[in-house]
Amino acid sequence: MKGTVEEVRLPPKGSEKEVAHLLVKSGTDSVDVYLCPKSFLDEMGVSFAKGDEIVLTGSKVKPDTADLVLAREVVKRNDTLVLRDEKGNPVWTWHH
Repeated sequence: MKGTVEEVRLPPKGSEKEVAHLLVKSGTDSVDVYLCPKSFLDEMGVSFAKGDEIVLTGSKVKPDTADLVLAREVVKRNDTLVLRDEKGNPVWTWHH
């Protein structure tokens, strides 16, 4: 799916192990995209900002009523951030 970052939701300082989210607008829909722990983003040197155009691969899950996408791969310009493997297992656990 292609979309534009509307909002970057990062965990508070000191909780870098918590998950970072993106609110992505795709067409008329806004989707909550569940990325990875903030510490992994920092390790990979990747950041997102409002207005970034991204291409997202992931799985849609419906925990409550809102759509939530578990991002597997996020492409921003020439950067590809791989977050989960084909089976949906997080790759950041391999780094520890």
